[in-house]
Amino acid sequence: MSPPLPRLPRPRRRAAEAAAAAALLGVAWPSFADASATYSFSAAGQDATDLQDAFEVLPGDNQTGPGGGPRRVLWLFADTFLARHDAKTCARLWDGMHMPGSTVALAACGADKCSGRPTFFWREDAKGDPAPFFELPEAQRESGELLWVVAGIASRDGSSVLLLAQRVQRPLTVLGSTAIVIHNVDKVDDPRQWQYTMSELGDEEMTWFSGVTFAEETGDQVLLFGHEHTGGPHSFGSRGRKDPEHWSRTLLARASLSDLLRHHWSAAEYWVEPGRWAPVWPVHGRQRAQRLDVPTWETTCTWSSELGLWYVFNVEGHIIAMWTAQQVVGPWSRSEVYRLPPAFRKTTSDNGAWLCYAAKAHPEMQRKAWEDRAFHGAADEAGLAELVFSWVCNAWGGDAERALLFQPGGLDLSVRGYWPRFVRVAAAVRRPLTIH
Repeated sequence: MSPPLPRLPRPRRRAAEAAAAAALLGVAWPSFADASATYSFSAAGQDATDLQDAFEVLPGDNQTGPGGGPRRVLWLFADTFLARHDAKTCARLWDGMHMPGSTVALAACGADKCSGRPTFFWREDAKGDPAPFFELPEAQRESGELLWVVAGIASRDGSSVLLLAQRVQRPLTVLGSTAIVIHNVDKVDDPRQWQYTMSELGDEEMTWFSGVTFAEETGDQVLLFGHEHTGGPHSFGSRGRKDPEHWSRTLLARASLSDLLRHHWSAAEYWVEPGRWAPVWPVHGRQRAQRLDVPTWETTCTWSSELGLWYVFNVEGHIIAMWTAQQVVGPWSRSEVYRLPPAFRKTTSDNGAWLCYAAKAHPEMQRKAWEDRAFHGAADEAGLAELVFSWVCNAWGGDAERALLFQPGGLDLSVRGYWPRFVRVAAAVRRPLTIH
């Protein structure tokens, strides 16, 4: 069974594209299909070398602005290495390296997709050293707290942005979630001139930073994806695990975006059981939440109008799986779509190993499948799409950070860690024909 979410006809492709083009962040319009209908699904991914080439921005490269058009995509990064590189050894240089806890980038959009070279931005402290783009008040910073921004959504007119961040204490203790609101982003070209406000929401027992998307083709309601406490820093153990018992299971909430853009969380509700929702705030009197049977830790939950499905990409060991459902509440199905390159399958070492995670969809970067010959004839009219996602590998344990990320030859793309890597997925869905 599912909660009484609104049921909508499938949005027309052109209408969905036009609406998505109006937003600063790439979003795909959701719908709620008939959960009783069955479907067969197939998908396969391959490296998107053209998108990878467009993202090749190394220190010292000339970086241009986002262009003259009004459409831009905002990239959000948490811990970010800012370092010089040695062209002769093809390596990052450890000396002089900085790692602010958050940075952003802007990329310009063309007529049909947003895959331009990004321009990166960060702030500087009083000494002129790189500093996080988003920072907590001084008292929290002095206690070791910082923000890792994970998800965001733009208002339908593209003028305001809501960002959701993990509030953490190093090394990996999750303390709660923080909402960041920025207004007038369409009127200020340089993000360093943006003015933002913050508010805390939930606590370490129930976090709401994993994702946010519109709940309907039109209107103000958004869906938020969160998690229950799974042991403080051990929450991060859910990344890269295939077995369901180790997932940090997904929670679902709903709210008005216009309320959230005013930091009004009092009316936000989370799903308790079919037909019943409970207030997210305040935390006292909290009820047990219904959990979705799909992993969303540091990933995205996105609607595809071409497929008529919600989908989530998730790194699970050496595999990246694609989870699909006709309703956001499920039932969810899992398909394997991509295998990590051999260089990133190293899981044990005296010097640490790779930890791969953060498979995030980029609907703003995908080409239209019906214009690509590679997809012609791949499926009937039931549903066909090309999807794009990125993923990243970090070095974990021992001296892995220095040994793997700053090794000679470490900037060669085949072994380059802590760098977004892009994959295109050809996906097809078929449903039984209904004869009237």
